[in-house]
Amino acid sequence: MSSPVIDQDMIIEILSRFPASDVGKSSVLNKECNKRSYESWFLNLNRDRTNSISGYFAQYSGRGSNCQTRFVYDEKTVSENNGVSIDFLPPGKIKIEACDASHGILLCVNETRSSVTEYIVCKPTTKQYQIIPNPTMQTCAVSFGLAVNQLNPFGYKILRLSRLPGVINRSHRTFVCEVFDSDSFRWKRIKNLRLPRNDGLILSKPVHATRFLHWLSWDGNVIRFCLETETWSFFKTPNFGVAPTLVRYEGKLGVSRWWMTGSGEGLNRLWVLKSSFEKAWVKVKDIKRIGRGEHVLWTPSNDMVTLSSRDRLCVYNVKSEKLSMIHMKKEGTDYVWFPFRSDYERVNMDESREAENRN
Repeated sequence: MSSPVIDQDMIIEILSRFPASDVGKSSVLNKECNKRSYESWFLNLNRDRTNSISGYFAQYSGRGSNCQTRFVYDEKTVSENNGVSIDFLPPGKIKIEACDASHGILLCVNETRSSVTEYIVCKPTTKQYQIIPNPTMQTCAVSFGLAVNQLNPFGYKILRLSRLPGVINRSHRTFVCEVFDSDSFRWKRIKNLRLPRNDGLILSKPVHATRFLHWLSWDGNVIRFCLETETWSFFKTPNFGVAPTLVRYEGKLGVSRWWMTGSGEGLNRLWVLKSSFEKAWVKVKDIKRIGRGEHVLWTPSNDMVTLSSRDRLCVYNVKSEKLSMIHMKKEGTDYVWFPFRSDYERVNMDESREAENRN
């Protein structure tokens, strides 16, 4: 007796009505559905049916030492989804440190008026937040990673990388590692990250893909942290072109490298990992460069690429080769961008905070 044929269209129709945070988890059950769920038409349909939003948090230096943030919507988001911000958080000097772009969760640090530092995890669309304990190590943090690992009940992990006490030289190859687990609601120290002497860590926001956080090294290697085993591994990026940039593509880890064709045309070539547990790269596509100094920031769909440069943020349609401007930067202002996609489904974040306050 033959196996029943799976109706792909029916599955996609059902998935289009799922909250944005559930789509990625469900679509991995079927390769064809997974690919279709990353196409622009599906993402737009899902966003309309679930009242979801997508865009970018822009963070830049304001007056004094304060960080300013604003939310920039992508070109397709409906106008009624406005007012997304982090203004609902407790007063103080708020800075975004990490974001789970697929679930709309932020990690922020707040320096209060009493000079007390607070670590806050929040969901801006529902205006929910919880203050978590401070890390136990009094070290200078250089990078944070945040990843939601379950939805019901809501759970997440945070990785904090910092320099060893007394070490201020950027070329130092050892970093202190701490992990916060929402299940235990506490930080724990894990084994230090040690890099080869001839390499180093590029201080940037990690890319979260398939249960791993990824950073780039100075020598173009991937530094990977497994959120389940809490261990590190290392592997090479494709030996092609220059200026590698890590991205997420169809839920997998991708890397973009710039190169010049024989005719003088500049291209960003995109590869993805064959699978999350392999270290083999597969070429996906070439993306035309539209200016100098740009880099691939995000791939909101498998046919759209977000490009960031010193003066603008724009979306490039790979199929039509159409470029759409999202945001022009203020002259002399350096932005840090956090891609963001979220639904308006509440999570049990408040309940976790109330339980912690009772203990």
